[in-house]
Amino acid sequence: MEIEMQAIASRLTAPNAPGLRGALTDADGFPIAGCDLYAVRADRGRYDVLRNDYKRIMTELESRVIRGMQGDGEVMKGVGAPTPTPTPTEDAAPTENDVGRAFMVIDEIMDGCPGEVDGLRVGDRVCAVGNVTWGFEDPSASPPAEVLRNATQTFADNENSVVRVVVLRRGERVAVEVTPRAWSGRGLVGCHMRSV
Repeated sequence: MEIEMQAIASRLTAPNAPGLRGALTDADGFPIAGCDLYAVRADRGRYDVLRNDYKRIMTELESRVIRGMQGDGEVMKGVGAPTPTPTPTEDAAPTENDVGRAFMVIDEIMDGCPGEVDGLRVGDRVCAVGNVTWGFEDPSASPPAEVLRNATQTFADNENSVVRVVVLRRGERVAVEVTPRAWSGRGLVGCHMRSV
């Protein structure tokens, strides 16, 4: 893009060329002699399109670099390089670690937080966080506070390590691998979860 812009600019600013801006007619209103008006108009139009695209791309790149900055000023690894979006894996058969019912629901996820990046979604009903589950003893009971504390503590105890989170999403059981980690926002996962 920059090379094409430079080539167009050098053609239009060569000796006896009309330049990037300005009139294509002389003082009497006649076309400039020795100038291919159609080619100049096409070059100017293409240059303007490239310049606008270049500005948009550079603005987007700048905002991505700024978002990729950590609190200590270091650029995160992989900024600017495409990274594959992790896709949650659907469990065909529940394992012993996710036998239980939902005890939390995700009601808020911050933009760009580890939870969002790793695949959690608003509305997911959490059935397991690591080894923390809640059984089926009393279907009408509310989850005890210790289950919620234990789930939160599991994230804290496993900073920068993968934690398997099993959620119900649109009626289907989905396992998501979440890596709690420091980021520009609050917490290690960046999600607000409340008791169901």
